[in-house]
Amino acid sequence: MKVAIVSDSHGNATALTSVIKDAQKNHADQFWSLGDIALTGPGSEACYRLLDQINTTHFLRGNWEDTYGQVREKDLVNLEDPEDIAAVMQVRFDELHFSADIRKQIAGLPFKQEFSFEGIKFALYHNSPDSDHGHQMLPTNRQENFDLFSKDTNADIIIYAHVHQQLLRYTDSGQMILNPGSVGEPWAVSSNLLLNRRANYLLMDVDNGGISNLEFKHIGYNLEKEIDLAYSRDLPYANLYERLIKTGKGFTHDDQSLIIENKKHGYRSLAEEFLSQINSSTHD
Repeated sequence: MKVAIVSDSHGNATALTSVIKDAQKNHADQFWSLGDIALTGPGSEACYRLLDQINTTHFLRGNWEDTYGQVREKDLVNLEDPEDIAAVMQVRFDELHFSADIRKQIAGLPFKQEFSFEGIKFALYHNSPDSDHGHQMLPTNRQENFDLFSKDTNADIIIYAHVHQQLLRYTDSGQMILNPGSVGEPWAVSSNLLLNRRANYLLMDVDNGGISNLEFKHIGYNLEKEIDLAYSRDLPYANLYERLIKTGKGFTHDDQSLIIENKKHGYRSLAEEFLSQINSSTHD
């Protein structure tokens, strides 16, 4: 069986389309999705549709899927924080485009999955065993961080995502750890490696209780098409998204840039209005 493992498309349906085409060209039998399919880019709904139209047998939620619920919790949103305004605005954009079935699908996504496949026990996470957000599992972190997996599961192969970097390493007990990287927003510590803006995913052949082939894939796609979609659909922070797609420099924690954009476009007022609307609908 050949499995394509995808994660972190972040609403970049242009990149995900190219990844799926490549996986199908390589005769992938099924797909596993590790979360953060949505948010940041203009095509969150399209990304879910693409994965639903193929044989995606496992889905996880990521930290960005959590954001849809978090903006509905008053204690979790601080509109004095430019990052919170950005999160609300991005959720607002998606909520304007989502259909009811996609909302229901997102609400039901699991945190973790464990299963046996071709005689091998797998454990799928979005990030660490106890959290789907944070930087605990960056590839450059200490071994003890990765040994947290062995305390949580006896799976033979552990696959996680979130950090947007491809990885192969082992726990202290010899379990294999894999990371497919990011479809929509690949990242690297090295500035030279960061210039490679191809979409990342993992292609794995499994048979008779073992892996017969493992490929860390880098797939080119039309960056300008994705950027044009962001502007044509009036994506919030479209100029920062363009920068992200071209350079890899993110903006969700770039307070200086967010403050400028929030003020320029009146995003705080729009965020307040949106929060008022969803809070009213929650209590109706």
